Amino acid sequence: YFGEKQSYVVTLSADLYGFDAERLENIGIMDAVRSLSVYVIAALAVGFAAALIAVFPRSRWMARRFFRSAYRHRVAYLMLAPSIILILVFQYYNVFQAFWYAFTDWSLATKTMREVNFIGFDNFVKMFTEGYFLLGTKNLVIMIISSFLKLLTVPLLLAEVVFAMKTKTGDSSRRRYWFRLLLVVPMVVPGVVSTLMWKNIYDPNIGALNSLLDVMNLSHLKHSWLGDERTALWSIIFMGFPFVNSFAFLVYYGGLINIPTELFEAAKVDGSNAFWNFTHIHLPLITPQLKMLIVTTFISAVQDYGGVYLLTGGGPGTATYVPGLELYYAATKFGQYGYACAMGLVMFVVILMGSLINMKMKTQELG
Repeated sequence: YFGEKQSYVVTLSADLYGFDAERLENIGIMDAVRSLSVYVIAALAVGFAAALIAVFPRSRWMARRFFRSAYRHRVAYLMLAPSIILILVFQYYNVFQAFWYAFTDWSLATKTMREVNFIGFDNFVKMFTEGYFLLGTKNLVIMIISSFLKLLTVPLLLAEVVFAMKTKTGDSSRRRYWFRLLLVVPMVVPGVVSTLMWKNIYDPNIGALNSLLDVMNLSHLKHSWLGDERTALWSIIFMGFPFVNSFAFLVYYGGLINIPTELFEAAKVDGSNAFWNFTHIHLPLITPQLKMLIVTTFISAVQDYGGVYLLTGGGPGTATYVPGLELYYAATKFGQYGYACAMGLVMFVVILMGSLINMKMKTQELG
């Protein structure tokens, strides 16, 4: 059993995986490149941190303050260490791995991870020349703009209406309480359930929308809403009508009720009206909440592809295709893992830029 049969199994494995001399040499080169890249990235990170500390006096002060605080609370940090290590291993390690694989040809055809080849920026070139990534970017921009419009209209208007009830009837108003409850209840409905409900509404045969058109004697307007390239994208955008975003409503309302009442009393003495209060008191004082909602909406719009996947799968054709869906298909249907990591890296940079712009604006306000 440990003689010829064992050597036969080894020979069979070698034939199966094709471990010829050229491939073994390539594996050795890749091991060396990966090891070297780890040291290079670590050296760059340390050098960047050292440069920040050396160039910016505030960075030196913050570094000294951090180490002093860490030493002073060393027991607490030691107790947190296991959780931090687990987070680094099971979350951040995978993120950093994706950075590496974005520059490789890792795919379903790769027999072992040691055979992954470094291909430089080929995945990124493919992304902007051959794939559907750019085709979906146009649709994504339209969906982001529409998300902003929906965010800045209905939830803000509803928050203003409920807040006006508060100013007229007092804090104990039962009407205000029931309106808040009515507007927040939709949060408990899972997003997948809501999407599938709208898919049934748009159904060309038994959907509620076409049935409503029949009742209104508008049968000539009946349509395959998700099956036509001219209407598919706009049908997805219209999903969720009347666009009562419960989370945005709560954020707006929370900002409004925290406005000092003295401001309204002073404005009332000056003879202000509701529109003047909205433009000169409400909007300026809820600007932080507004910026936060814009950033979170932008991030979720860039990342989200679930609704498109459930409703149309990106079709018909590429009418509703988005970059997130291209990433999903590349990783799950076509096994192009390196290409998917490259798309994820680009989307990460786009989201990071939006977050940094928001942080910069907040810093300027505090300054």
